[in-house]
Amino acid sequence: MEYKVVESSEIVWCPNDDRYILIIKENDEIIGLNYMQGDELDVFKQDFNEIDEELTDFYSAIEPYLDAKNDEVGKINAAIWAHFEYCNRKCDRLFNLNK
Repeated sequence: MEYKVVESSEIVWCPNDDRYILIIKENDEIIGLNYMQGDELDVFKQDFNEIDEELTDFYSAIEPYLDAKNDEVGKINAAIWAHFEYCNRKCDRLFNLNK
């Protein structure tokens, strides 16, 4: 008998980026992401165990444009860094911090 995972939730440690990532999938498609910088797994499980809708939407929008040489977690990390930079620039512009 063959089985298929229809929904999964993973927590991945990325030592080079010093972060935990939550990846939620439905039928092999990413439907939810979240992350936390740092290595405190208990804090991550308690405070970051829900979908970050803005990050997930951002990833879904740019995923086709990410380097195909990267594996899935590599693409997610690239998207997290891009989203982080986007949010910082947006904040700088909103609060006139560029001067």
